[in-house]
Amino acid sequence: MQISTFLSFTLFFFFFSSFKLFPIQGLEPSPVPDSSDVAFWPTSLSPSLTGSPSPDSDEFSPPSPALHRSPAPAPENGGDDSRGEHSGEIAPSPAPTEDTGSDTVRWCSVRDDYDDCEYFVSLFKQSEGYTWKCVKRDTTQGCLESIKKGEADLINLEAGLAYIAFLNYSMKAIANEVYCDQAKSYLAVAVVSRQACMDNERISLLDFKGKKSCHGGYSTAAGWNYPITHIKTLLAYEKLNDREIAGSFFSEVCAPSELEVSGVCNGCGDESGFCPSKSLYFGDSGAFRCLVEEMGDIAFLKADTALLYSVEGPHNQSWSNKSIRDFMYLCPQGGCREINGYPGACSYGSVPANMIMAGNSIATKKKLFVLEALMNVTNEGKASASHQISPSTQGLDAVKMVTRSYLGKSASVSQSIQELNTHNTQAANSSEVNSIPDGSSISSVFHPSGILFVSILSIFNILFS
Repeated sequence: MQISTFLSFTLFFFFFSSFKLFPIQGLEPSPVPDSSDVAFWPTSLSPSLTGSPSPDSDEFSPPSPALHRSPAPAPENGGDDSRGEHSGEIAPSPAPTEDTGSDTVRWCSVRDDYDDCEYFVSLFKQSEGYTWKCVKRDTTQGCLESIKKGEADLINLEAGLAYIAFLNYSMKAIANEVYCDQAKSYLAVAVVSRQACMDNERISLLDFKGKKSCHGGYSTAAGWNYPITHIKTLLAYEKLNDREIAGSFFSEVCAPSELEVSGVCNGCGDESGFCPSKSLYFGDSGAFRCLVEEMGDIAFLKADTALLYSVEGPHNQSWSNKSIRDFMYLCPQGGCREINGYPGACSYGSVPANMIMAGNSIATKKKLFVLEALMNVTNEGKASASHQISPSTQGLDAVKMVTRSYLGKSASVSQSIQELNTHNTQAANSSEVNSIPDGSSISSVFHPSGILFVSILSIFNILFS
């Protein structure tokens, strides 16, 4: 009996020691996560765009000479900027803390917009200890990175790029453009030639499968996210990412990018389909130019773009050699409608107005100074000649809600596009985790200490049974 007890103790000691010598694969202690690795993923909302989303009829905006004048903002109730944009949520890595004693407000401009920016900031009164300055970068993403690093303070963005700035660069909306009739949103539309509509009374988006497309920019709301999400729903392209959806539906695509990720430009790039950093076809006006110059058969852009940049438009360019009568809206549900700035249900959805974005750590005093200065200049009508503000802007209002709420449905659509681009990667990673690597024998799944223990226990049972 003593021998049996001694052997049992010995086997127990050997088995316990073997776990320390040979840790079981997959059961090692998990390392403490690095706080810098925590990513913020907002709650995903259903981005269903089957048919046309119902826009608020009182929010979309045709161009108009009417001037919206709003008073300078009062400080927000309970507004403590030190808590940041993501209070109560898992937040992105915070931007570097801004020096609250900084006496310079730096507006970030992209490429050739620098000279225009210099004119724009010259309109502001240098008061309350602050001076205005322009910072030049080669791309919008360069501006976002500079703001996150504390090298710049402000930039004006449309909703799709604003969502990326919010999600990845710890930025928030502090002011939004205001359009005709005090509208704080616009409609995303498709524009085609009138002849295409006249040739086919039952024309629909499906008739443009295999045709060439023009987009107001890769990852922009009206130019890319809304129409690509609609096409995905229309044709059940559930397993394709956004580029694959566009490439499968259209024969050629012109969608330049202001981000690190290159655009889709086999319809307007160089021989390799690369978009130059300064594309002639970026933005809503660029998408309309793509259509005017017949590089594309359909253009996705803001509802008032064709009115502004046609030959009769107030912002016509050297390439604006076609009449507004040469084009029509193409409705998502089929059919065409005259372009009059009021597409109504003939749209892909309502997009929140462009917004002035700042770093999440901007000092409250500086933010209030910026808001007052911006509103005074726009309300006096001095900013209308500047490209730093959209041409149809009649004024500015302070954003008095968190950025995710202001972005609304457009943020959900942007999130759905990002999910398309990460789905295949996550599926591949999951497949690797749940499978045994090629060339591995089944014995490699079991740990040597477990096999040795079972073997000795069997011998022990035979000797003392």
